[in-house]
Amino acid sequence: RALPLAVSRGADQNILYQSSGPVVDLSARSLQKLDPGFTCSEDTHTLILDRNHIMKLDHLEQSPGLQQLSVANNRLVRMMGVSRLTELRVCPL
Repeated sequence: RALPLAVSRGADQNILYQSSGPVVDLSARSLQKLDPGFTCSEDTHTLILDRNHIMKLDHLEQSPGLQQLSVANNRLVRMMGVSRLTELRVCPL
């Protein structure tokens, strides 16, 4: 069961995207953060978050099966929980 990703696009507006499938591509969607309840489905091995506005990458520890995580072209200043992704092999910043 995949939980959604909440996308913050303003003071009071949230947009939800599903996070299931082997490759979840959320590139260029004006993402600002991951929802605290965010998780990928068990079959997801790749998460692509390129070309967004993410400053703090949190809550990924709830998706321990990720093997590839791409967060290129964001505004990252902090990445929490990524060290707990023991299956992670590729992580372009």
